[in-house]
Amino acid sequence: MRALFSKPWFIGLLILPLFIGGLMRLKLETDILATLPGEVPEVRALKLLRDGFTGGSDLLIALEAEDELAAEEAMTTLAERLQKRTDLVKEVRWAQPMEQQAQSGAALMAWSLQNTDPAQLQAVRARLEGEGAKAKLQQSLQTVANSLDAEKVQRASYDPLGLLDSLDASAMSALEGSMFGLVSEDGMFRLLLVTPATSVGNYKSAEAWLKQIKAEVAEWRGDEKLTLRYTGEPAFQAEIGAGIEKDMSSTIGITEVLIALLFWIMFRRLKPLLWIQGLLMLSMVLTMGAGGLLVGKLSIMSLGFAAIVLGIIVDYAVLIIQEARQHPEMDARGLCRLAAPGIIAGACTTATVFLSLLFSGLPGLAELGLLVALGVLVGLCVMLALAPRFTAGKQPPNSVVTITGAPARHGPAAVGTLLLLGGIAWVFATHGLPKFMTGAESLRPTNSEAMDTLQWMQDRLGQQNEASLPILITGPAVELRARAQALSVKLDAAVKDGTLIRQALPTLLISDPAAQTANREFIQWLLAEQARLEKEVDAAGFAEAAVALLRGVCGVWKPALEGPWPQDEANAAAGPVLGRLLATGDRATGADMKPGEGVALASISITGKPGLPDRAKLAAVQKLLTPDTGAWVAGWETLGGALSTIVQHDLNQQLLPIMGIIGFTLLITFRGVKDLLLSVLLLGGGLGALAATMSLLGLGWNLASLAAIPLLLGTGIDYGIHLLLALKRTGNDIRYVRATTGKAVFFSGMTTVIGFASLFFAGNRGISSLGLACCVGTLWILLIVLWLLPHWRAWLRVK
Repeated sequence: MRALFSKPWFIGLLILPLFIGGLMRLKLETDILATLPGEVPEVRALKLLRDGFTGGSDLLIALEAEDELAAEEAMTTLAERLQKRTDLVKEVRWAQPMEQQAQSGAALMAWSLQNTDPAQLQAVRARLEGEGAKAKLQQSLQTVANSLDAEKVQRASYDPLGLLDSLDASAMSALEGSMFGLVSEDGMFRLLLVTPATSVGNYKSAEAWLKQIKAEVAEWRGDEKLTLRYTGEPAFQAEIGAGIEKDMSSTIGITEVLIALLFWIMFRRLKPLLWIQGLLMLSMVLTMGAGGLLVGKLSIMSLGFAAIVLGIIVDYAVLIIQEARQHPEMDARGLCRLAAPGIIAGACTTATVFLSLLFSGLPGLAELGLLVALGVLVGLCVMLALAPRFTAGKQPPNSVVTITGAPARHGPAAVGTLLLLGGIAWVFATHGLPKFMTGAESLRPTNSEAMDTLQWMQDRLGQQNEASLPILITGPAVELRARAQALSVKLDAAVKDGTLIRQALPTLLISDPAAQTANREFIQWLLAEQARLEKEVDAAGFAEAAVALLRGVCGVWKPALEGPWPQDEANAAAGPVLGRLLATGDRATGADMKPGEGVALASISITGKPGLPDRAKLAAVQKLLTPDTGAWVAGWETLGGALSTIVQHDLNQQLLPIMGIIGFTLLITFRGVKDLLLSVLLLGGGLGALAATMSLLGLGWNLASLAAIPLLLGTGIDYGIHLLLALKRTGNDIRYVRATTGKAVFFSGMTTVIGFASLFFAGNRGISSLGLACCVGTLWILLIVLWLLPHWRAWLRVK
C-alpha cells in the first residue's frame, strides 16, 4: 500500500472524484450585481430596487405603434392573450383604460385616506355634516362652471365632496397619472409587465421561458406593424448566461487555436503540439474542478480566467522543451531539476499577485484572481510532473543551438532605451497621465439588446431634457413615513433653488398604524352617511361619475372593517400598486432586508437627458441624502463613483504588498540586488510605456482595467526571471540567450498576449478593456525583456 501512495497516478485517482465534484458544482452567475460589493450602499440600493419590489423579476415588453389608438388596442389584446397562458404567466400589468382601473384606483385612494392626518379627515367630516354637504357641492359646481384651471375642474368633477382635500397637495404628485409610468406622453409607446408563473432563477430556465413568451407574442403579432422589444430580469439572465457560455467557448477555442498556430510556426513539430494541447486541457479541467470546490461559480467578470491561464501555463511547457533541446542528454528528472527553479519562481510570483486580488473590493475581480492563481499552480504541477517525461531524450539531433560571430552590439539598445524613456516623458508632459473614468459603464455588457431596450424605454418614458432617477428611502418601517416627510422638505427646497426639476415621494402611501386607528371613526361615519351623500350629489346635478370615488373607497372599507384593523398594505386591494412603491422586510422578497425594515421608492428629475444626468446637479442631490435620511440614489449613475473610490483604495493598499512579495521572491531567486533592480526597472518601464500609450490614444483607466496593473506585475516579472537566470548561467551571452531562452520567452509572451487579446471579444466592457490594457502592457514588457534588459545587465556588469 505504501508503494501505491508513492505513485503519482494512484494519488491522482484518489483526488479525481474531488475535481469531478467541483466541476458538477460549478455554475454560471449571470447577476452583474453579485460581482459587486454588497456592503456599498449604492450597490445595496440597486439590489433593493430590483428585488425588493413587485415587478423586480418581471419581463418588460416594450411596444410602439404608429398612433395612440393602435398602441392601446395592441397592448390590450396582447395582455389579455398572455393572461390566458396561466402555465407561463402569473400576472400581467399594463396601462388599462380608466374605467378598468376604477377598483385599484379606489383602493389606492382608500389606503391614502386611512393613513392621512386624522385632523384633516375630521375637518372633512365637519364640512360635510348637516347642510355643509350642500354648500360644498355648490362650491364644486362653481369651480366646474367658472374655473380656468383644468386640474381643479377635473378634481371637482370626480371628487365634488372634497374627500381628497385631506391629503397633502404637495404629496399628491406621487400619485399623478394612473398609468404609473407605463405609457409615453404621446401614447404611442407602452410597457407590459409580465410575471413568470414559476421561478426563473437561473439563465437556462429564463431562456426557455423567454422563448415560449416570444413564440406566443409572434403568433399574436402576425403581420401587424409594431415595434416589440424585451428587457427586464428574465431577458438579462438569458442574454448574460448565453453570453458567458459563448465567451467561455470562444475565448478558450480562439486561444487554443492561436497558441497551436504559434507553436507550429516556431517549432514545426506535431507531436509536442499534441501533447501540449492535452496537458493544457488537463490543467483546465483540474482548475475548473478546483474552482468549483472553492468558488462554485463563474461570473461575467471572472469568465476570462481560462484564456489568461492558458496563455501563462503553456509557457512552462515551452520552457521545458527549450531546455530539452539544449540538453538532449538529460533524463526527465534532470531536465525537471534544470527547468524547475525559474518556472517555480515565476509561477509562484504570478500566482501570488493574482491572489492579491482576493483583497479587491470587487468580488468579481477577486474571483478572477483566485481562479487564475489556481490555474497557474495547477498548470505548474501538471507541466513539471508530465512535460519532462514527454521531452527528455526525444529532441531532434540538430536541436542544440550554437552561436558564432561577434557579440551583440550595445549601441542600438542604448538608442532604444533613450527613445523609451524620452518618449514616455514627452507623452506625459504633453498629454498627461491617463484619466480615471469613474462611471459604471465598464460593468455593463458590451452588446446587450436588453440593455439597449432599457435605455430606449427610459428615453421614451422620460422627458427629453431631463433625467429621472429612483430614490430609495430605507429604515425601520415604523419610521419610514416620518423619514419620507423630512426628506420631502429637503427635496422641495431643492426644487425651489433649481437643483431639481421635480420630485415625487410616495409619502401618502406609507403605512401609519396610529393614523389608521384614529381614522377608523371617520371611516365608520362615512359608511353610515354614504347613502345621504350620494343623494346630495345627485340632487346637486352632478353626473353619475361624480359618486365613483365615494362608492369606490366605501366599497374598499366596508369589508376591511370586518377584519383586523389597521389593515396591512400587503392585504389591501391596492397591494399590486403598493408593491411597486413600498417593500418591507416582513415580506418574502429576493432582497436582503431585515425584519421590520421598510423601503419606499421615490423619484427625482434633474437636468440632463434620460440616463445622463447633469453631474454637478447629481452631486448636489447626493449631498442632500445624508445618512439620517436613509435615502440613496438607486442608479448606475452614482455607482461608478462609489466603486471607483474602492478600487483606487484597493490599488493603493495592494501595490506595496505586491511589490514587497515580488522583491522577496526575486531576492530568493537571484540572490543579488542588481538583478532585482533590473526587474523593477523592467516593470516600471513596461507600465510607464502602457500609461503613455493610453494617454496618446486618448484611453483612460476604468473600474476593471485598473486591475491590469497588478496583473502585469505578476505576468511581466515571469519573463524577466527566465531571461535573467539564463543570462546568469551563460555569463551574459546575449545572442545565445536570445536564441534559446529568449525564443521560449517570446513564445510565452505572445501566448499571454493571445490570452489577453481573446478578452477583447468578451461580453463585458470592463473585461474587454482589461484585456486591451494587459495586451498592450505585455507587449511593451516583452519588448523590453528581449531587447533592452540583456544590455542593461551587461552595462551593470552583473555576473
